Amino acid sequence: MAFGNSWRKNGTMERETVQIFSAVLGVATLAAGVVTLVAVWLEGRMAWTQQWLGQIRSAALWLMFAVTGAAMVGSLYFSEVVHYKPCKLCWYQRIVMYSLAVIFLLAALRKDKAIARYSIVLAGIGIVISTYHYLLEWFPTLESNVCSIDVPCTTIWFREFGFVTLCFMAGSAFIFVVSVSLALIREKSDTPA
Repeated sequence: MAFGNSWRKNGTMERETVQIFSAVLGVATLAAGVVTLVAVWLEGRMAWTQQWLGQIRSAALWLMFAVTGAAMVGSLYFSEVVHYKPCKLCWYQRIVMYSLAVIFLLAALRKDKAIARYSIVLAGIGIVISTYHYLLEWFPTLESNVCSIDVPCTTIWFREFGFVTLCFMAGSAFIFVVSVSLALIREKSDTPA
């Protein structure tokens, strides 16, 4: 597909292009989250961790807002523009994600890093929900009648690169939030009172 053909006449990107772009962002978000978790775990033992965590901590609130805000806008695009109907588990993930996006915007504006202790709980709940949802996509027999018949939780609207789905991307965002929140919490606990 040529780049010029990826745009519709009305100026919006085609669904497939947005799916691939979103999948790339999801994988990059997961990678950044995992690197941050490793850096928190190895902090003080390897030189690169100080530099990485310094950058993450200095922009943490805006980074977490950017990730959760982008996830919120993406979910609205897929449901309202492309018309992928969300299942119950999608709605539960949205409740957590949308809440985090609003909280991080306010925290970033107020420069309130104390939000990390609370956001880690919400993001942890989001990880549990998105992990269960992702497992249902791969193993539909695990379905426990949580979802409705008209939009089952086993519905896969797309699977990019063979593994990236909507709930995978939500889980990646939640993992990123947990890892950055841990970096902030650890920064606070390392500072003498």
